[in-house]
Amino acid sequence: SSGINAVYGKQWYQRRVRGNLYGGHLYVPNDLNEHRFVESNQVAIHHSWTWLGVWCFPNGGDSRDPSQFYTVTGEDMRVIQKKINARTDPINEHDRPCLLFHPRHDRTMNWHHQHGHEGQKAICEVPL
Repeated sequence: SSGINAVYGKQWYQRRVRGNLYGGHLYVPNDLNEHRFVESNQVAIHHSWTWLGVWCFPNGGDSRDPSQFYTVTGEDMRVIQKKINARTDPINEHDRPCLLFHPRHDRTMNWHHQHGHEGQKAICEVPL
């Protein structure tokens, strides 16, 4: 069982470190029910882009195939992808490895690539 909490800091890496300080990690969606819960209770009220604890690899591979991505928890995205069927925007040069989602405009499972140094909101999963 885990809880969710907003973590502060500007960059993806800073938010990841702060989540770890709470004994947790950046949010990684494991199934659609969990994602809908997080989205409706934490994200939709702010209508903002939110970092995921997921990133693609910047040195090759298909940056549009979430089953090939990595998670901060080490969970296998091939397994998660079968449950959530996420997709991403096409990008060039694999130069924006961090991923975001938004609760509106069909962005919840259509993730957006962004540089990790750009500031966005994040959610931390912590054990209860």
